[in-house]
Amino acid sequence: MEVNEILSYAATALGAGGLTQLLNWRINRKKGKEEGKGMEIDNIKKIVDEVYKPLINQQNTRIQELEAEVKALREERTRERDSYQKQIAALQKQIVDITKALGMKANKQLRDENTGRYAKKEG
Repeated sequence: MEVNEILSYAATALGAGGLTQLLNWRINRKKGKEEGKGMEIDNIKKIVDEVYKPLINQQNTRIQELEAEVKALREERTRERDSYQKQIAALQKQIVDITKALGMKANKQLRDENTGRYAKKEG
């Protein structure tokens, strides 16, 4: 074999290997960037799972407790309002009854002609 032929085979082998190496390097660099982004996403997910999920769960539990308390207070308010309405109606009835009774007694009393005030019955 001639020296030129040997050198051309060597240059071809080195050139092909160098080209392959360059392509592999670029592909590996892109993979490395993508893996880095994937690791960042995994780290963020881990932080969310460890830190924020317990806080979110705790807040959701607290919200449910407060909603139940609000519902209970509204029901209690409604019951008390109904009770107070019944008491008011009973008191209004008593007032009407008392007014009627006083009105009947007032009609039986005599009025003083000069002052218009009620006077005791004589006799």
